[in-house]
Amino acid sequence: MTTGPEDKKHPVLQSPTLPLPPPGDPGEAATANLLNRLSPDEIAQLGEALKSNPNLLGRKVQAAAEVASKAEFPSHLAPVTREDIARNNRCLKAMPPHLQSIENFLPELKKKKPEQVLHILGERYSRSPTAANATLLQHAVNRITTTGAVEPHIKRAITAATEVLHRKSAADGTKTDDIFYTAYVDANFGGASMFGDLPPGWIYLATSYVGDAMNDKISSLIATCMADEVGGNVILFENAGFVGNYQNYALTVPPGVNEYVSEEVSYVGDAFNDITSSILIVRRFANELAPVSIGSLVPQRQISAIVNGQSQVSSAGNATFTWDMWPTGGSHPNDPNKIFIWVIVPINVDTQTIFGTYSCQVRYWIYLYVDGQGNLQGYVDYYGCWVQGGWITGDVQNGLMQKIPGTIGQVNNLVSQALALANIGGPYQFTYFLPGNNNFTGSTWDDVTVVAVKA
Repeated sequence: MTTGPEDKKHPVLQSPTLPLPPPGDPGEAATANLLNRLSPDEIAQLGEALKSNPNLLGRKVQAAAEVASKAEFPSHLAPVTREDIARNNRCLKAMPPHLQSIENFLPELKKKKPEQVLHILGERYSRSPTAANATLLQHAVNRITTTGAVEPHIKRAITAATEVLHRKSAADGTKTDDIFYTAYVDANFGGASMFGDLPPGWIYLATSYVGDAMNDKISSLIATCMADEVGGNVILFENAGFVGNYQNYALTVPPGVNEYVSEEVSYVGDAFNDITSSILIVRRFANELAPVSIGSLVPQRQISAIVNGQSQVSSAGNATFTWDMWPTGGSHPNDPNKIFIWVIVPINVDTQTIFGTYSCQVRYWIYLYVDGQGNLQGYVDYYGCWVQGGWITGDVQNGLMQKIPGTIGQVNNLVSQALALANIGGPYQFTYFLPGNNNFTGSTWDDVTVVAVKA
């Protein structure tokens, strides 16, 4: 592995986590810190507050808290169908690289040598070119290659097995659409490696965590598009769950190319060496519109103004537009078949008590999709908040969660106005997202970019 910054372990994240202000220390230490910051007069006021509300005596300072809740579906839209969700998602999720027991479910693989397993799974995909068989073949490759450099005869077996993903269809003689990459531990394409392939019919191949063997170790990359593709993106992310800094390798197939185009990145650069924890392949389409950042469609200041118009609330900075890709719960929605525009509005809440002002965030998860008539639609699907740690964190959180629903209608109006303008260019088939401002390098906290594909 090439020399890079000190390795920092990234845990497997079920969904992204926003960098937040330091939470308040729970327990007695945090209580002591609070008291040390108070003047004698404020301590006297605190004593009076405790007398008037004896329940506070039993409390300890709470850690920071965050929550997400389902919003009421807006009445101006037709219900979202399963077909709407499937049409706009089309995400193929890579098998977790740590799985080691696929032989228990495929008895024909038991007691077979690695090259025999590859041959069997390659033949299986040739007979039945399904997404499930494609991910199974990729997993078998990665189970071998992520442990270290492979011997020449195994390398030949891998090449032979994976070529079935790229070869001409026996049915009609046409080349299959295909975008794929191999990422390496060493610069100049050496050492352990991992392989990802996006077969026909899908927008994304999502590897939400590259696995312990490859985490924070990638130094070089080969990305390839077959000739029948318009193009695609292979995007490396600093953190698991497609969060944080990214590096976006975009491939375009020019006219006249008969086989493929490929980008060989012998070194990902000092800024991205040994930090990759998740990888996303994104397919591009011939009839898509130019990418548009959400920040250019819906001004952050207007959403911030809606939030800051609430009583006891003041601005703590500009709103952030980012994404939340296939979230699976916790402080995020549990909705793994959707991708969201995630809007985060930092605020200060004046508690109008001795406990002072709390740093908080109001959060909206906006679902953007194309409906059955080809129109772009969007609405706040979930809402939530983050509240700094303190003595009355739970009270502040409860207060915010009661206020936020009253703002959702205004946010939905802003979204509807922006989409009404965008629908002039319709009808559309579906949408997909790119991170940040769709630059070669950036951060998912910069913005989120949407691409609409025309019908």
